[in-house]
Amino acid sequence: MIVWWFAPAAFRRAVYNAGYEFEAPSLVLSSQMSDLARYWEMRSRDKNDLIRAGRDTARLAATLQYEVAQNGALKEENARLEKLLGMQERPEFRTVPARVVQRRLSMWWQQIILHKGRADGICEGCPVVNAYGVVGRVRQVFESTCVAELISSPAFRISASIAGVENCAVTYQGAGASPFRAASGKIFDIPADTVFPENAPRLEIVTSGLGGIFPAGLKIGFLAGIPTNTADGIFREVPVELAQRVAAIEEAAILVPVDPGVLKNFVATE
Repeated sequence: MIVWWFAPAAFRRAVYNAGYEFEAPSLVLSSQMSDLARYWEMRSRDKNDLIRAGRDTARLAATLQYEVAQNGALKEENARLEKLLGMQERPEFRTVPARVVQRRLSMWWQQIILHKGRADGICEGCPVVNAYGVVGRVRQVFESTCVAELISSPAFRISASIAGVENCAVTYQGAGASPFRAASGKIFDIPADTVFPENAPRLEIVTSGLGGIFPAGLKIGFLAGIPTNTADGIFREVPVELAQRVAAIEEAAILVPVDPGVLKNFVATE
């Protein structure tokens, strides 16, 4: 331990990366074995259940096709309006689907390992999302896997906004997970003179897009309490109930910016 403590940082990082790359294949194999067991469990189900599931999937696919077309039209309209107003263009992303191969969940760690890495173009700082909103942010990247910091981690911060409250940019931070309680977060830097609607406890928290990494409008969670004043009395903070159980997700999507410079600026500020 003494030798490790006084070893150069470059040496320690090289040893850590080598050990992780050696362990990564076993993590991926364990995930694949779990998928295989689930596959055979599904094969044993009644055919009527599969028929009903296929019917529900077809209905959902039809609904999603309409929403995709509608989102495309709205995106074109937004681009036209932004061009007329001379607004700065938002960064474009390509989506890389990834499967969770391991979870590191405790009072200190709130991370997941995804089966996508440097070979797939993943970079540090890439947003991780799914259909329910923000999942986390890529923290470390290896050859075939990456480590994502969950939105519930105290190390995770992001610029956010409160739906229904105008001109109120706030900061979201994960609050970790306590024993026998679901993971949560909080928002702070709320001006003391901010007026909340009557249904404030269920107001939605979404990304603001001001940080330059996460697109605007992604769901984070809901207000889970009454705003309380901080020690200085200038700002207030509110606990946040996350929109999903991020610790239980099995699939996610990594957003890789088309312009690599977006992430370079982010990593430099980190």
